[in-house]
Amino acid sequence: MKKIAVLGGGQVGSSLAKILTDDGNDITLIDNDLSTLDDVQEDNDIKTIHGNASSPSVLEQAEINDCDILIAVTRSDEVNLVSCHLAKKMFNVPNVIARLRNAEYQVTTSGFDLDLFSIDSIISPSRLVTNFIKNIIEHPGAFQAFDFADGKLQVIGATVLKDGPLSGQKLSEFKKHLPNVDVKVIAIYRNRKTLPVHGSTVIETGDDVFFLATKENMRFISELRKNQSRVENIMIAGGGNVGMTLAAKLSQKFSTKIIEKDVLRSKYMSEALEDVVVLNDDISDETLLENEGIEDVDFFCSVTNDDQMNILSAKLAKDLGAKKSIAIVNKLSYRKLVSKEIDVVVSPEDVTIGSLLASVRTSDVVKVHSLGFGEAELFEIIIHGDEKTSKVVGKRISELDLPPGCKIGAIYRNNEVILAHEDTSIQSNDRLVIYLLHKKDFSKLAKLFQVGIGFFK
Repeated sequence: MKKIAVLGGGQVGSSLAKILTDDGNDITLIDNDLSTLDDVQEDNDIKTIHGNASSPSVLEQAEINDCDILIAVTRSDEVNLVSCHLAKKMFNVPNVIARLRNAEYQVTTSGFDLDLFSIDSIISPSRLVTNFIKNIIEHPGAFQAFDFADGKLQVIGATVLKDGPLSGQKLSEFKKHLPNVDVKVIAIYRNRKTLPVHGSTVIETGDDVFFLATKENMRFISELRKNQSRVENIMIAGGGNVGMTLAAKLSQKFSTKIIEKDVLRSKYMSEALEDVVVLNDDISDETLLENEGIEDVDFFCSVTNDDQMNILSAKLAKDLGAKKSIAIVNKLSYRKLVSKEIDVVVSPEDVTIGSLLASVRTSDVVKVHSLGFGEAELFEIIIHGDEKTSKVVGKRISELDLPPGCKIGAIYRNNEVILAHEDTSIQSNDRLVIYLLHKKDFSKLAKLFQVGIGFFK
């Protein structure tokens, strides 16, 4: 059990505190909004402190000096920077992590030195979201796409289309369509509920299916999409940190346009982005979209800071002929409402929390991603010990006492990916890629993978 202080009780801070509490950690949450703290404390065993997270007296009241980790995710970058500095220099906290939104705090070219604030790890939501969207666009047909095993293993989430090769078929028939492709189905969702992954399970139109395969074998995803054309044209709505970074990355492969209403920001982007067409206009202007050839756009990405504007512009673009729409949506209630109307709904909260969990949990956790609708997780973990000191080394997967709904999807061993089966044995130093239906069960898995004291002798 670790003693962890979370500074900031917003969406990310509150969710993170709850998950880490379920993991079996001792959590203290600091926020200057009493109502936020009351909401968190109502159903959770979390200690709360009301006050300014950058105040030394508040940090002292929270007993920061006894903490193993401090995570600063307040709404203010400056508060996060100061609190991390105080935690490290005044209270000797071993590991301090800061979420920083301002791009100037994340690049060395600005002259800003993070060592001055004694921060061990930085979480950049804009960078994480940008990479998430880029990954989706590079895997046409997917609504989620993640890399594991040093990029050699991929997990793709795709919605089954009407008249597609999977629709109306038993899962056991899947191999007949792709006999030479080594791929595994790790999860199936229907109407936001999970289905058992058995050979007898019948896949229906609209089901969300998660596939796991090596990078080479993931080419099969295009065969699941009916008349899926090659991606060529991208249009981005919103020229903030995410929009500009996304445009810079995508323009290396695709024809890219970006729409930004602010004149000065548009001018700045037009000078900085050589291969991007910058349009200074309103993203909800129907005439503009039509004049700029929206019907030829393969992906319309709405990435402003306004949920409602992102939803409306993404729906408008789709109605006007854009093939796929992507929208950043922060509010959970909004995401549930539009999940079937917009092709890909991106949750910055889920993306950020996954990165934070990989930093906070045991050092053996390499990566964490939220799967499906945020309730499940997919993570990569390193196995240590031997047959005497470990509960899993030398055992077949079928012999392991895994939580309900938990599946070991693949093993990364000696730089090679092995798709796991019931009779696959686990070896020391294996990296397991695991699907966990309920995040709260992570603590059970962590105990299962712990090595005995004899391992350290």
